[in-house]
Amino acid sequence: MPYLQGNRGGYRALPARDHARTARGAHAHDPGGVCKMTQLGLVVSLDRCMDTRGCMGACKQENNVDLGAFWVRTYTSTTGGFPDAETYFIPVMCQHCRKPSCVPACPEQAIRKREDGIVVIDTAPCAACGGKECMDACPYGAISYNERDNTVGKCDMCAARVDQGLAPACAFACNSNAWMFGDVDDPESGISQVLAAMGDNVHQLKPETGNEPSCYYLLSSKRWQDMDGLRAR
Repeated sequence: MPYLQGNRGGYRALPARDHARTARGAHAHDPGGVCKMTQLGLVVSLDRCMDTRGCMGACKQENNVDLGAFWVRTYTSTTGGFPDAETYFIPVMCQHCRKPSCVPACPEQAIRKREDGIVVIDTAPCAACGGKECMDACPYGAISYNERDNTVGKCDMCAARVDQGLAPACAFACNSNAWMFGDVDDPESGISQVLAAMGDNVHQLKPETGNEPSCYYLLSSKRWQDMDGLRAR
């Protein structure tokens, strides 16, 4: 199963209903009647990622991604030198930021953030622009140009699956159980418990940009390099 709950000692599978319940609604209500907003996010354990590329294949198949384009792509990060070099693999996709720089950059207002925190592109207005502004605005290189219809595309966290109470295809397909999906703003969710348990071993890509990504990476066995020196696989 792709749902993980864990601590420094390991992980165990979470039931799908833990995430399906979150995915079906944009907000939850506490007993006092206060509306709590949802921020869906992803966690990837780089200690577990074996670069099987199951996430890449599942993403392409689920979203019919064009040949040569990738909505999630695995990179290699190597730290240190011989004989102490360390290598880990890191999938990079849209980070579904709380403050996505691509949204205000789009002159056609084709990019929006849903109430559940997922950032999506509406392709109809996008065709009038061609994608230059949003691609330049994304610090993660997560937006791909589609030459066929002059639009752009990116990971939308499999919003159609999420709306059905399902996990994104990348998380569902991972043979290494490296991916987790859920509400990062709900302290009782499995994903939040993992982040709390892992402490200083939780990392984010380019936090200095101020985009506040909702995707997190777990790495305890090697030194974190962020996006410095990444090599495409």
